[in-house]
Amino acid sequence: MPVCALSTPMSYSIQSGDVVLPAETVHEGTVLLGGGKVLYAGPRQRTPRGFEEINAAGCYVTPGLIDIHCHGAGRFSLDPPDPVSLDAVARRLVANGVLTFFPTMMASEEMIAGLPRLIEASEMSCHIPGIYVEGPFVHPEKRGGIQPPYVRPVDLGYLRRLQKMARGKIRLMTFAPELDRADRLLAAMRRLAIVPCVGHSLATAEQARKVVGRTTVGCTHLFNAMSGLDHHAPGLAAYALNADNVWVELNPDGTHVHPELLRLTARAKRHDRIILMTDAVVSAGDRPGEYTYMGRPVVAAAAGVFYKNDRTLVGSRILLNEGLARFIRYTDMPVHEAVAMASLNPARLVGLSRRKGSLQAGKDADVVVWEHRFVRPRHIFFQGLPLSFR
Repeated sequence: MPVCALSTPMSYSIQSGDVVLPAETVHEGTVLLGGGKVLYAGPRQRTPRGFEEINAAGCYVTPGLIDIHCHGAGRFSLDPPDPVSLDAVARRLVANGVLTFFPTMMASEEMIAGLPRLIEASEMSCHIPGIYVEGPFVHPEKRGGIQPPYVRPVDLGYLRRLQKMARGKIRLMTFAPELDRADRLLAAMRRLAIVPCVGHSLATAEQARKVVGRTTVGCTHLFNAMSGLDHHAPGLAAYALNADNVWVELNPDGTHVHPELLRLTARAKRHDRIILMTDAVVSAGDRPGEYTYMGRPVVAAAAGVFYKNDRTLVGSRILLNEGLARFIRYTDMPVHEAVAMASLNPARLVGLSRRKGSLQAGKDADVVVWEHRFVRPRHIFFQGLPLSFR
């Protein structure tokens, strides 16, 4: 059955699992699903008459994970996308409990114009609420994997052009706050329903603070491709850690950000302002080996994915469920707080939290029952429908 096929959800009673709520984990609790919604999540209740009972003993029961920053997975890339690669990436993510994701790309007009059409035509479209564009208004010296043709000075007309080409589907966009006229971008992006994200930047903390002010912004892959934590010259990373209006993306694979800095962030930053993401690329969720990414050979190793010729780190080879497990292991973060960083927090940043991101009555029944501490899902429900990829 296609994942987004119309069907009538049944009623389910998920029993005896450790139910992960926003503020706590309830041991051997109950989650009731009906009409495509969460009806109840909390301490144990009896299974109502007419509900199909599912035994989740020994498992975590969580909301579906949300990855706001993903370039590919399962041997398929979204740089550039095509119908086969988009569906394959989406299926690999959903099969691993990532029930909502934002395809991420450079500011290539060809890709930005093409991807929304592919999303609208895909049977996986209900898992893809929008796209994330890194650039084009970023600092050339911190462009990272962004190719030079897709970097340019701030141009509000071009911003509007890109969103029009994207059919309004750009939901997040990275910019460097130190660029000339960058202060005009925040209001312009908000008018276009785009969440501004600071990153790929050499900004000082003071430059970032002056431009961003009190506006709610994201921070693209904290510590990567940005000025950092110098004790005499604090940069963008220092600003992002200190500012409560900044929601930081954090890659928990242990390579993009050393575990010591993961622990530091977990202690220094408000937990409801941390978003776990992957920056996953072509080989994520698949075997180590050699792949092709954006026309160049890459090597997927245990530590990450690197360009073969110069060993430049280009992305992660883990999916968000494994990133969540690593983050808990590296930081000793309580499970309910770490799960919120991979579900409720991203949902709040992009405006989806009324429907998604937590096991609360009335929200979409996007639910995952996990085996072996997030290694693999035992059961997956999306909007109350059971999914199977085995």
